[in-house]
Amino acid sequence: MTVSEFIRPAAPAVRATGLHWRSLLCWGVLSAAGLLLLVNALGLGLDLRLWWLVISGQADSGTMFLVRDLRGPRALAAIVVGVGFGISGAVTQAVLRNVLASPDIIGVTSGASLGAVASIVGSNAVPAILLLGPWRLPLSATLGALLAGAVVLAVSYRGGISSFRLVLVGLGVNAGLGAGVSWLLLRAELPDLNSAMVWLTGSLSLATWGLLSPVALVVLVAGAALIGLCARWLDVLALGDDAAAALGLPVRAASLLMLALSVLLAGATVSVAGPVGFIAFVAPQLAQRMFGTTHPTPGRAALTGVVLMLLADLIGQNLFPVLLPVGLVTSIAGAPFLVWILGVLSRKGAR
Repeated sequence: MTVSEFIRPAAPAVRATGLHWRSLLCWGVLSAAGLLLLVNALGLGLDLRLWWLVISGQADSGTMFLVRDLRGPRALAAIVVGVGFGISGAVTQAVLRNVLASPDIIGVTSGASLGAVASIVGSNAVPAILLLGPWRLPLSATLGALLAGAVVLAVSYRGGISSFRLVLVGLGVNAGLGAGVSWLLLRAELPDLNSAMVWLTGSLSLATWGLLSPVALVVLVAGAALIGLCARWLDVLALGDDAAAALGLPVRAASLLMLALSVLLAGATVSVAGPVGFIAFVAPQLAQRMFGTTHPTPGRAALTGVVLMLLADLIGQNLFPVLLPVGLVTSIAGAPFLVWILGVLSRKGAR
């Protein structure tokens, strides 16, 4: 029996049909919401003629500057961050079978932050860093994420991957890396300190085409690879390690590969807008509950992440007297969700 044959739906036909229509409805609603939020982010409204003028480059210089240089990079950054964190969170949660195993909780995002802040505040001490140009932040953040992920995995690995042990180790590494970021900020010069502090809030305002061009490529390529390669693997792993091994899946190698790709994706994503909190944690769980799947799935989490990012940016720009960075909005909204998830887990454990 092959893997594809084994994971055919085993539920009754009526329930399968219901889930099919539920999935289609969720895809449609989320896609429509994302499109409307994108239209709002670009500020062009529903005037199709204006859209055509902008796309063809025939709009006036003020409109072209607004869309191309100000709102365009910001909207693309929100999409890239939503896709990157959504996929990364879904993969780590599904592989480790732990709701809390998201990059921003187990230390991966903090590692990326440490690498990025080091590249920002260390440019005066090591001028050669500036030679990397637009690749400076992406490479530093990705390297920091990979090192943090390697440390967490190495310390928590005991003949296998235990999600509980990995989350505990990740929390400790997260705290240590946060202290490292604080130490770098204390030693930074004032201009670098201001840049680092704005970046650490999780802001889309710093997004430029020069920064997005390399990062978007990494995120989209790695994200597409994750969706294409890992979707079936995640379905099989959801059955348990023994069942997955019986079906011919190399459990350890597949898990390590997916986690490595997830860490790579999270590191590249952090470099776009900083450590935007809770998207990697909330998007997969929200998508799983909306679509009714048995485990987090990358594609659905990516779409949910995009909608959450665009919505958070809309709220941050319009609902308060001052502009709030998107990272602050997601943290305010994500913290109660984390508390609720912990309450659900504690009630399940008490039964």
